[in-house]
Amino acid sequence: LAMSRHQSSKLLTILLASFAITCCDAFANVKSSSSFLSSSVIHQNSKTTINPSPYSVKIHHPAAVTSVASSTDDVNESSIETNRDDDRRAFLRKSITAGVAIAGTVSTNYFVPIASAEEEAATTTTSLSPVIVIGANGRTGTECVKYLASNGMPVVATSRTGTYADLDAVSSTLSSSSLLREAACDVTKPETLKSTIQGSRAVIFAASASKQGGTPAAVDNDGLVNVAKACIECGVPRLVIVSSGAVTKPSSPVYLFLNIFGNIMEEKIRGEDAVRNLYKSLPSGSSSLSYTVVRPGGLTLDPPRGVAALELNQGDTKSGRISRSDVAAICVECLSSDAAAGTTFECYDADTAAALASVGMSNIMKAKTKEVFVSGKERRGDTWGGLFTGLEKDA
Repeated sequence: LAMSRHQSSKLLTILLASFAITCCDAFANVKSSSSFLSSSVIHQNSKTTINPSPYSVKIHHPAAVTSVASSTDDVNESSIETNRDDDRRAFLRKSITAGVAIAGTVSTNYFVPIASAEEEAATTTTSLSPVIVIGANGRTGTECVKYLASNGMPVVATSRTGTYADLDAVSSTLSSSSLLREAACDVTKPETLKSTIQGSRAVIFAASASKQGGTPAAVDNDGLVNVAKACIECGVPRLVIVSSGAVTKPSSPVYLFLNIFGNIMEEKIRGEDAVRNLYKSLPSGSSSLSYTVVRPGGLTLDPPRGVAALELNQGDTKSGRISRSDVAAICVECLSSDAAAGTTFECYDADTAAALASVGMSNIMKAKTKEVFVSGKERRGDTWGGLFTGLEKDA
């Protein structure tokens, strides 16, 4: 059709603006090669929830609208934002600026501003930053690493030497090698902690005394306190501590037996109490920082049985057996549970539960529950959210 020079110029302007918009829209939905993931992925009882970043570019244009559907569960999960690098942000800003400049008369209402660097810095601990596993070469620690990585969550496996023994084996099973990396972290040397912990969304403390690593006093007590202080200083939202059942009952057979090894039970409870006091003394403005103490029963190398087979208890009055894989699942799944924040609980397979007075022999004999002992503080659930719901907060 014939048109005036003015009409032709205006049409060209609109077409160029639309092209710029489409380019931005397409690029905003491409995974950055330097990112851990392009979206947050949280495993919830065999379901996967994908939470889009609230700071993704959204082009409100009739011809270019991108929608991302997210599923929800009954668990109150904290969203994890998409990890972006500086180049991607700069490209998008320049593209949008150029599009607006070319368009001239095109309304800027088509755009939602990208988050500023300051806004992104304020949300680093809720972005797709990694979970730090301390004691990753231990049998429970490596199960935590595997659970995180296999469910698409970036993880840093730490050890005193900086080497993760299963790095190659675990990496070979992952869709992206960037999900897993190793780092040095010695809990007996506070100066090694902050540089590793800084910027993480959570820390799982699965370290314990060993010949090479240190005594129970150095690792399970002082080492744990060193980690807790570093988490608080670095603003890490959640610290999960793998402790032990019967740790508060010095007259129980389990405590008496385990405490032979360097007073390990005595040091574990001292470490637990010190951490609880540290978080209790935080100013009100630090309410987003919390901890969870997980007290497993007798640990096995059996395959995981899953959330429905587990039972939690509070008060340290009963215990049982539990696979290290299920302990790892509890440690990871409780990270995003508000119900588990600021709590201490025991965990075990429900059908192995027994009172502390008899659980030691029951575990040795691999017996199932015969006489049901009820404390009144048991928790069961078919989902992780259901399992953690109703836990009492520590005083």
